[in-house]
Amino acid sequence: MVFKEQRGSVSVLALFMIICFFATGALVTDVAKHYCLKVAVKHKLNLACRSAAAQLNEDDLKNSNLVIDEARATQAFNEVLKVNLVLDDALVPQSGSILNSGAVQLVFFKVVNSGEVPFTYTCGGYTETLDRTAVVSIISFPVKSGMFTQLAGGPNETTMYCHVTAGPELISRPVDQI
Repeated sequence: MVFKEQRGSVSVLALFMIICFFATGALVTDVAKHYCLKVAVKHKLNLACRSAAAQLNEDDLKNSNLVIDEARATQAFNEVLKVNLVLDDALVPQSGSILNSGAVQLVFFKVVNSGEVPFTYTCGGYTETLDRTAVVSIISFPVKSGMFTQLAGGPNETTMYCHVTAGPELISRPVDQI
């Protein structure tokens, strides 16, 4: 008789555990989706920064000096970022973009040449010191939360930040290997 009275409580406990298991799985899915989006955006931002860092002043390069042409670097960065993230001129995502919640904000962009190093900057709680010629960029973009994150009490939308630093390098080779 004692065992029959406990059967109902085990069923209630099992049902509760199944609900918790599915809710946890749904939250993990929402977090994984955001993480994958951030990685994809960071790769595209990296391409834009590398393109900007490749805009070297040819006269200085002849003397083995790495000097990034700031005007060309800014233009190359903007063009590559817009093409790779499918953005219009106002940095608003267009059809086919992996971003769909709102405009991308260019939080920080700086071309750092050898005359400015060491260069230290702070953005939010992040600080970096550069000791070589480079291009630094930080962008932010809104991301809609998944249904299960919202059901768990999370915000409807959050802002993600991506940061990339890229710089050119001179690789010396003997003349016979060129």
